[in-house]
Amino acid sequence: MLQKHADHCKLRLSVVFSSSCSSKESRKCNREHEMRIQKLKAIDERRVVYVGRIRRTMTHDELRERFSQFGEVECVSLHFRDGGDHYGFVTFYNTEDAFAAIDNGGKLRNPDELPFDLCFGGRRQFCNSDYSDLDANRDADPPPPRSRFEDLDFDSLLKQAQRGQKR
Repeated sequence: MLQKHADHCKLRLSVVFSSSCSSKESRKCNREHEMRIQKLKAIDERRVVYVGRIRRTMTHDELRERFSQFGEVECVSLHFRDGGDHYGFVTFYNTEDAFAAIDNGGKLRNPDELPFDLCFGGRRQFCNSDYSDLDANRDADPPPPRSRFEDLDFDSLLKQAQRGQKR
């Protein structure tokens, strides 16, 4: 297992440092760019699992240990919010392991914990790149024709209907 992780790290570093960088800052930028590409690749391959409703005291090592029973874990990230909505991401080396974690990860919780909310992670990444909000595009379709009753509330419509019956 460790050898596979070491090989992955060597591959990642060789890709990052193989480009001709003229400064320390550009090497850092290249490294960040390569990490982002790796992250997007993992999301696209469905290897990232979102783990919601974790407790505030959860550690990286604990989350990694719990989910490693489904397969080798590449990385773990934890996110804690002030409002109590705590979550994490577990990235597996293999897609099948991520599917197994989603299917069976609910069994990992301790009795004093809320059930985990599990699904594939990274949806926000997809929205940032190719998402189009068609509902907000008001120029694409003209608005439907307005009815003469559209601006009236229920009471006004009722009074108008009652007046129509009296005639």
